[in-house]
Amino acid sequence: MSNTTTTPNRNINQILDEGDVGSLVTKNKNALVAIVVAVLVAVAGFGLYSTLADKSKAEFNTKIYSFETSTLNTFDAKADPATLVNGIKNLQKEVGNYSGLVPVILKANDLLMSHSHLNQALEVLLIGQQASKNDYSDYFILSRLAVVYEDLGQDQKAIETLEKMNSKSLKIFEGKNYLDLGRLYLKQGNKEKAKASFTYVVEKVKDESEFVKIAKLYLSKM
Repeated sequence: MSNTTTTPNRNINQILDEGDVGSLVTKNKNALVAIVVAVLVAVAGFGLYSTLADKSKAEFNTKIYSFETSTLNTFDAKADPATLVNGIKNLQKEVGNYSGLVPVILKANDLLMSHSHLNQALEVLLIGQQASKNDYSDYFILSRLAVVYEDLGQDQKAIETLEKMNSKSLKIFEGKNYLDLGRLYLKQGNKEKAKASFTYVVEKVKDESEFVKIAKLYLSKM
């Protein structure tokens, strides 16, 4: 990625106005994820956490709640990431691939990512894939996997993950997915596929205006 720096108070529109593609590449994941997270929580959060109310799974829910209130809620920058990963693995042994495990997986991943424990975050997400039982859970898991793979420098796996997301019937922030694909194709030097991805955003995802603006900027610089 570009080493271009950006000041904290520059928002997406300011970057767009300046035509600073380097800054967009650097800021894209952080700035745009902030837009995505609030909406996704509102759309799918209830669906994920409602599984914990299933009385027929009371024993599983109790184990998950115990893990969350002890291991998860006490995890901080000084904690050994292996403790959290092993805790997730042990929890999976107890509850199997019960779908109520997914919210805990997501929270564990976010905690690990916040402290730059990328390999451990990947381990946790791969467990989450086994427990995912619906398109919304898949989206949350895959969207995080794409970020982890890219941060680990595994751009091809990030691309494959985004392509898998785009192949699903559920379309959430499709514009961002294709925008990220375009960025990754550019990193690989594949301008043809990058252009196709950016063009898709402009022509097919017109209601996601922020992503359309960024896609147009990338196209103008190609």
